[in-house]
Amino acid sequence: MSALKPCHRAILLVVLSGLVVSLLAWIARRDPAINFLPGDRGAEWIVFPAAPDARAHWFASFDTTFRREFFLPKQTTTAHLSVRAMRRAEIKINGASIRFEPNRNWKEIATTDVAAQLNAETNLIEARVFNHSGPPALWLRLDADHFDLHTGEGWEASCGGSSWHHAALASTARIPGSGNSIGNGPRTCEAMKNNWLVWIVLVAIATVATLLWRVVFNKSTKPRLEQALVFVLTGLWLLLFWTNTRLLPFHIGFDSAEHLKYIDYLEKNQTLPLPTQGWEMYQPPLYYLIAAGMLSLCRLSIDDPASVSVLRSLGAFCGIAQFVFVFLSLRLLLPLRTALIGLLMAACLPMHLYMAHYVTNENLAATLATVTIYICLRLIRSDTQNVWQFVLVGFALGAAMLAKATIILLLPIVVAAIVVKHFHARAPIALSLRNVSLLLVICLAVSGWHYGRIWLRYGTPLLGNWDVVSGFTWWQNPGYHTVTDYSRLGRSLIAPLFSGFAGVADGIYSTLWGDGLCGGAASLSIAWNQQLMAAGYLWALIPTALILIGIGVALVRLVRTPSSELLLLLGYSGVIALGLVFMTLKIPSYAQAKAFYGLSALTPLCFFGALGWETLVQRHAILQMVVSTLFLFWAINGFVTYWIVPSVPQHVLAAKAFGLQGKLDRAVAETTQAVESNPSNATARGFRALSLDKLGREQEAIKEAERGIELAPNDSATHLRLAIVVKRSDPMRAISEARRAIELGRENVSAYQLLINCLLQLRRYNEATELGREWLAQAPYDEGAHSTLAVAAYEAGDSKSAAQHLGYVMMLRPGSEQPYAKLHQLLLSLVKARDGLERLREIAADAPDSPRMLDEMAWLLATYPDPNSRDGMEAVRLAQRACALTDRRVPAFLDTLAAAYAETGDFSRAVAAGEEALNRASSTGDADAVKLSENILASVRAKVPYRQEPE
Repeated sequence: MSALKPCHRAILLVVLSGLVVSLLAWIARRDPAINFLPGDRGAEWIVFPAAPDARAHWFASFDTTFRREFFLPKQTTTAHLSVRAMRRAEIKINGASIRFEPNRNWKEIATTDVAAQLNAETNLIEARVFNHSGPPALWLRLDADHFDLHTGEGWEASCGGSSWHHAALASTARIPGSGNSIGNGPRTCEAMKNNWLVWIVLVAIATVATLLWRVVFNKSTKPRLEQALVFVLTGLWLLLFWTNTRLLPFHIGFDSAEHLKYIDYLEKNQTLPLPTQGWEMYQPPLYYLIAAGMLSLCRLSIDDPASVSVLRSLGAFCGIAQFVFVFLSLRLLLPLRTALIGLLMAACLPMHLYMAHYVTNENLAATLATVTIYICLRLIRSDTQNVWQFVLVGFALGAAMLAKATIILLLPIVVAAIVVKHFHARAPIALSLRNVSLLLVICLAVSGWHYGRIWLRYGTPLLGNWDVVSGFTWWQNPGYHTVTDYSRLGRSLIAPLFSGFAGVADGIYSTLWGDGLCGGAASLSIAWNQQLMAAGYLWALIPTALILIGIGVALVRLVRTPSSELLLLLGYSGVIALGLVFMTLKIPSYAQAKAFYGLSALTPLCFFGALGWETLVQRHAILQMVVSTLFLFWAINGFVTYWIVPSVPQHVLAAKAFGLQGKLDRAVAETTQAVESNPSNATARGFRALSLDKLGREQEAIKEAERGIELAPNDSATHLRLAIVVKRSDPMRAISEARRAIELGRENVSAYQLLINCLLQLRRYNEATELGREWLAQAPYDEGAHSTLAVAAYEAGDSKSAAQHLGYVMMLRPGSEQPYAKLHQLLLSLVKARDGLERLREIAADAPDSPRMLDEMAWLLATYPDPNSRDGMEAVRLAQRACALTDRRVPAFLDTLAAAYAETGDFSRAVAAGEEALNRASSTGDADAVKLSENILASVRAKVPYRQEPE
């Protein structure tokens, strides 16, 4: 690259960037495994407008029905229907099913002629869309004579048997509404108004500190100044963690419970787990081995309260080491004054501060990556290189890869930087090969055994809990992405918490400059100073601007005078950015857009920020004073934000944790302190009421809840808390308060749950059924909603709805036998009725994609002794679908398919299905399944349909 002219280098960088972006775009538009909805001017993708939900959902082939009535003034002669659906669709026009040619890729448009199905005047088109890894989405266009119909906001939708609502455009940002557990968070502008006095003080401190800095910097010895600042920042970090550990005593943080299980497994079993044995056990083991070793040395387990102090001390050590090595790296590249700006950014960066408090391998991996970059920079800048430098780089890089798999992205960048250095130095090719080979051998010796172990067992060296082979099949909202998700930004500057629902860029920004995901909680539970953190997102525009300026300057320098140092820093930043984008495509979850996945790139980030500061203030003393003061103000505000002080949010968070642990007395004590710290806080009053209610102190609880409503009469949560505490003694009042909670917060799913339970208690089944469908409109993937609605529908005499919702429960809770037993009894009661066959057909026509439900109905329709209750063709259809949904892995479903074929007289296919079932059953060693398969095979081989009296 150094042999090219600057303009040619610039063109080359643009072309390479364009190729990478084009490749990502092509993958997103073509790969059916990626839930990306490709745009098209012909129609819009539409989805059901469920409330944003922060919880994870297991794979289940859920369905949404979209419909639209339209008017044709006369009979049409030509009409072409074009459809795309994520992932499977059943289309009907005026009740007639529309057939399409088989399509392996759901992103490709399927087209067919539907003129014969259209009528003059009113028509109805329905599309039932099924998707197992996200919300069903539909793209449809109908072109007829002088008529055009396409999907958009005018369509109606019902998901999982919910009430009907207007469909939402998939490209529209999903914003949590009133009553949502992740809605109503602090807003930046309000926080600015509420904290102006604090910021006046902080600005004054920053101004004085900047003036003193200028005086001290001009008079002091530079080495002493460096040491003094590093020592001060280290002391502040230690004091911060000492304070916070006392006030944040619980194992909270992103998937903390699963990280702790990994540590606990190592302590108890003294061996490494497999990726399929736990949610986070796919992670490389270095962090967990160190953590388990520290706890063992202290004779602690993860259940001991003191263990959190030990684990947080590890996070604090990693954090301090990281900003020290960031500074050492910057000193190799920048003047002292500029490098100190980078040091301040590294020590006060919000994602660095809050992540260091959590039990996670992110901190250790990032620290080791930072050490690797430092050693590599030393090697690159060294005039004489020796073998031990390459050994150190390989060892540090291998250790980092043994802490987290994403550090693999650093490997090719390090190798490329060293190769470029050798090329510039005109080193012999043999020497270059030796050095690079040595680095790779050491790196693989340290970490390769782990990836080799996974590769040998699972056929791939990289395995995550998002891969199907891991056994953890899950998805999170939104469950898909569109191109607007990557071009939209701004929500994080208005309502930052959980702003990742609005777009990928907002998710990155909100987790870079604050704990925008509340430590991975599914609610606004956070102990940090929320007001300071919320307003800090606006102040973060200052370092953001510096970083962007620094990136621009670095790119210009790379084009003009290429260097290994810039290649290392820019290259690693680039691959981290591409990795983040790719993973948000692969896992289209609001929580996947997390900036701290790039915490290992802290050195480049701080380098760009410091370089931007240097470029902006160069030769402008007044501007330097202003920018430095604002930057220091941002740093102080960030540090103070994560300095926990006793407050209502901190006490409420502690009370929640104690409540989950069953320590009700301590929960009451925490809520009492919350009330004492702010008697006019309705949230504090409400949580104290709940804690008192759990202790049986009902009258006190009611008084506290009523006081909460006096303080916040228009808050949905306060009315719900009163409804909870009066439910036992006054169900009518509970109903009234729950209804009020829903009026004030349409997305308050807990209020729906309480209200429907009260209605069931009073045997108001029809009301409960209608309410249950509204509940599902907010939370269609809530198994509790489907289970409760099934009870209400059954009691109201709607057996069809009851059976369908039991089917949904069986999909959402596949290991539970209770919903299966209820469905079995319900279907059995129907099949014995005089019109049982017709009612079974009605249920089967709209049955969800629940394999066990489909199999149960197919079995009855194929084997029930009464001929008036059998339907072989319908049994075959249902059994084929059940087998397809389970990839023909379940012997019992294959047995049902064999019996269904036999009922239709197709004994050759019945024998084939029976033999397949027997082979499957034999391979699993299930004696009961083998016996059933043998009995069915004996019958169908004799060309006798199989019969069985149901239990």
